[in-house]
Amino acid sequence: MNSKKQVLAASILAIGLAVGLGTISYAFFSPTPITTKLHSAMDVFTQEGGQGLNVSGGSFAPFDNVSIYAHLTQEGNNLENVPVAFAIYRPDNSLIARTMLTDSWGIAESDIYLLPSEGQVIGAWHVFANTTVENEAVRDTLSFQCESQKARLDLFSKKNGVASISFLPNDTVLLEAKLSFKNASIAGTPEYFVYFDVRTPDGKDFLNQNVTTNSLGEASITFQITAPSDPSQPIWQALAYSEVDGQIIQGTTSFGCFSLTPTIDVFTQKGGIGPNTPGGFYAINESVDLYAQVMNESGQGVPNQLIAFAVIGPNGTKPIYADSVLTNSSGIASVSFRIPPDSAYVGNYEAYANTRYQGQVALSDTLTFIAGQD
Repeated sequence: MNSKKQVLAASILAIGLAVGLGTISYAFFSPTPITTKLHSAMDVFTQEGGQGLNVSGGSFAPFDNVSIYAHLTQEGNNLENVPVAFAIYRPDNSLIARTMLTDSWGIAESDIYLLPSEGQVIGAWHVFANTTVENEAVRDTLSFQCESQKARLDLFSKKNGVASISFLPNDTVLLEAKLSFKNASIAGTPEYFVYFDVRTPDGKDFLNQNVTTNSLGEASITFQITAPSDPSQPIWQALAYSEVDGQIIQGTTSFGCFSLTPTIDVFTQKGGIGPNTPGGFYAINESVDLYAQVMNESGQGVPNQLIAFAVIGPNGTKPIYADSVLTNSSGIASVSFRIPPDSAYVGNYEAYANTRYQGQVALSDTLTFIAGQD
């Protein structure tokens, strides 16, 4: 604003010199001095324009700050400490009334924020500014526009608070919609409604819900995702839309629910969990606790699954131990056997666990461990 005032000051000084010289010249050649009334003027404008006659004050968007200036002069000289009354009419003709004093530059300033929460902002705004100087009414008017900027709605899927597009059956999905103008969130206006539409991979309605945005312009829903009826089509679709200042906006996203392959993992009390991990070191005549866990497509343990165990000793081709056991509620079956107290049983062992998942899919895993002398 200082630079604008300096430009105004330079213009005012040039006008003042011209007027002064003209007055001196007239005094020398006019036989009778003539007293004239000093002329006062006001010009109202904004930071976007409006200086001069019939010039628009510019165009703004919701949530913008508008600085309204009234420049008051008398014969080109700035008038200081003069009260200027502003009457600012919203597009619905509701009134904002303020009175501000002019500063040393002859400018009175009034700032307004175009907040939808405080009334209608989209449309034409009209400003009337007036004051009285030496019993003379001085006034000016100005109009500016507030136009709805292209609002946007972004839709995200999250898992455990982190953005994700991949889920397992029974995971909790968080869908979050975020409204914004000019890449800034719509803050302070918790009155926008967001409608969510979630569809399964085969296009069926799964969830429809209407939610109000919070103070950050965000709305969210949560739901538990289900396994797809056809594993080859795991992609879900979600849509969210809202109406902002008469404008319908929407956002879409997609995410997948992927089933895991059922697995079996065999291990001992000393190790072997996971692929290609040895089961540990044992001494002859020591007990070995052997476990096998069966997991389904969702990564959950499968109970009541019959597991066939077999253990082959060093340099052997026939099992030295074999048994069949049902899995517990965590999908784990366990057996225990003792390594024979004979040096002939020192060496590498292989343990096998086999099952037929759901009576159809054959699952198996192998584990190695070592037996040695004390």
